[in-house]
Amino acid sequence: MFRTRPLSALFIFLLVAGVFVGCGGDSSSPSTPSPFAGHWKGTWVDSIWGQTGTLDITVAGRGNVTGSVVNNDNDSGAVSGRIGDNGGIACYYYYRWDSFRAIGALSINASGHLVGNVTEYDIYHIAVRQDSVDLIKQ
Repeated sequence: MFRTRPLSALFIFLLVAGVFVGCGGDSSSPSTPSPFAGHWKGTWVDSIWGQTGTLDITVAGRGNVTGSVVNNDNDSGAVSGRIGDNGGIACYYYYRWDSFRAIGALSINASGHLVGNVTEYDIYHIAVRQDSVDLIKQ
């Protein structure tokens, strides 16, 4: 015969232990903020199609990225994603007619600019753009 008492005692123990230990939830003020935290604005250049545009992003304390992107055809879109402490970035550009996943690496250069390269992928996971980015902290 199966007994539920040992299982219920284990459940209560884990519940109490979780309260005292903590669950590692999201903190609005992390102890070590992202080295890229702040408001950044600048240009991007696509080496495949020759498009150019602007990128205006905010990097939150934990590396969450939000903002906007505009290309030289005056199409604008929203940006959402994340940048890691090592500069690895993964985000989406959401235009009114399409969306792209952008993956790459960024760093802060000697001039204080956020620079690097990202590859944009379409919905079929085909690389369609190779962008170089140069952003200035606002």
